[in-house]
Amino acid sequence: MTKQPNSFWDEAARRTQPGRPLAVEAVDAVEPPKRKPLRRDPPPLSPAMIPTEDALHRRLAEELEYARRMLDIMGDALASDGAVVVRHGTSLQSVDIVGQMIGHIANVIRSSDPEGAVELIGMAELKSRLQRRSIG
Repeated sequence: MTKQPNSFWDEAARRTQPGRPLAVEAVDAVEPPKRKPLRRDPPPLSPAMIPTEDALHRRLAEELEYARRMLDIMGDALASDGAVVVRHGTSLQSVDIVGQMIGHIANVIRSSDPEGAVELIGMAELKSRLQRRSIG
């Protein structure tokens, strides 16, 4: 007959009994259970995400972000009117797309690695226009 292994609760009850050998307690005190750390360092930023040292480029990016926020506010105000949405829905979508483009361009200008920042752009058409070879 094979001995059945003790469950967690049986083992815990055995450890709390007064006649428990001291050698087991000493081993438990020396080797605490190993755990993963609760906090981990974040992964390093790609160079495309690190802001440039050029103050003018950072200020230009801030101005583009300001213009994007103004477009967003205007678009939200217009979209709150049902009649405007019915008549000019496509134009309102274009305002939103222009805002997204301005945000992406601001990120490229702000970046210490502009080519890498272009790679991070999710809008395929804008990305392809920024990566195209010069004409002529």
